[in-house]
Amino acid sequence: MRLIFCVREHTFDEIYMGHQLGFPAIQGVDAISATANGKGFTPLTAIARTYGWGREQLEMASAECNQRQEVAVVSALTPCLLLVPKTRGDNGWLPDADRLLIDLLAAATHLQLNSLHFTHFGFLQGRLPEMEMRRILEILLSPSHTSTLSVLYWDIDRRGLNSLISLYRAVARHYRLAVDRPEIYVAPKYEWREVNRTPGGNSVHEFMAQRPDLPHRFH
Repeated sequence: MRLIFCVREHTFDEIYMGHQLGFPAIQGVDAISATANGKGFTPLTAIARTYGWGREQLEMASAECNQRQEVAVVSALTPCLLLVPKTRGDNGWLPDADRLLIDLLAAATHLQLNSLHFTHFGFLQGRLPEMEMRRILEILLSPSHTSTLSVLYWDIDRRGLNSLISLYRAVARHYRLAVDRPEIYVAPKYEWREVNRTPGGNSVHEFMAQRPDLPHRFH
């Protein structure tokens, strides 16, 4: 399976407010996995705005997903959405993260997915979840791991990229993998761009993506 880190660099406004506003989509993916948090300015609602998904449907699906504490498949959406229960409680990360990742991969295999956009670390707040990221890498990079996925796009907040790369290299060395450098894709940045002016001369701005960089390997 090809693992590609997709770097998300957020604007000052997003970081200051703690709200993710923009979400640059990856064209052609079979499915997106996102944390079940459908209220407010969250990564999930940013994804929904990009794809034009209904907010009420996401709120209901997220509530049920969190109540059941299991991965939920929303196949009526395009691309298919895999919701993962929130794994962060009031006192930090919850111990079910391993089980939920295994369930997510099992769902991807059941659906015969070829590609997955894994968005759970694209907007980081608070402490860096290094232990959780390492455990996920240990599962994904394990020689015993099997899946129908040929590519997994892992969103990572620019502020956590260096740590994730170090973790990747450590796990790759542990498994004695031939390639110990991850593939990196730099996602388009967003900016407030003037799109119009009112008759009174006031500017009308829209939050828009800049031109994307090309995929490249980290050196």
